[in-house]
Amino acid sequence: MKTLGILGGVGPQTTSRIYLSIIDLIRKRGEEKYPPIVIYNLPFPFVVENEAIVQGINSEKMIPYLIDGAKILEKSGVDFGILPCNTLHKYIGEIRKVVKFPFLSILEETALTLKDKGVKNVGILATKTTIESKIYEDVLRNNGINILYPSQNEQNIVNNIIVELLNETKNNFQKEKLEVICGALYKRVAEIVLLACTDLHLIVSDLMIPIPIADTTEILINAAIREMVKS
Repeated sequence: MKTLGILGGVGPQTTSRIYLSIIDLIRKRGEEKYPPIVIYNLPFPFVVENEAIVQGINSEKMIPYLIDGAKILEKSGVDFGILPCNTLHKYIGEIRKVVKFPFLSILEETALTLKDKGVKNVGILATKTTIESKIYEDVLRNNGINILYPSQNEQNIVNNIIVELLNETKNNFQKEKLEVICGALYKRVAEIVLLACTDLHLIVSDLMIPIPIADTTEILINAAIREMVKS
């Protein structure tokens, strides 16, 4: 079984979710041992996280941490790597340039999954940085998929919910607001809602909406397992 390297800590809950999910799914596959996983928790200042992920500014400050982390994973001997954070995938190219091992892209894996499902129009829920950088734009359009973005007011609501979740605040009002936004995307002919923020999964399972959800974290988990067991 191949050794997985994870650039973790963006955010910690998602990193732990991926780690535990992979172990659970490997067990369910009937494998005889635990999967080999190396996690490097990126030691960036909290203020940098707030700027890059929440405020949507100065995300380039994360690049040195991503590069150093990738090099540390390489020294540890991993066979391939993943970065759970959607937002920081705008720097996937910088990461791939500094290491020799394959680094999976949540963007590419998501596009392939949606294409296999025959999706043509997808609504997206993500951070301000992910939306404004349009990191999903090219990869989805190249696979014949059109993106429907929330309105500015809807995006502000999504941003506020993400901030609350980062501060470990969870309530029913968040669920109700997301249901309204998902319903609006559905009315704009979205066939599926792309959950492109790893923190939103904390409340998405409770949503009552007329449209399916594609969780990019789940897609990345499945891709990682595919690579781990590949002979």
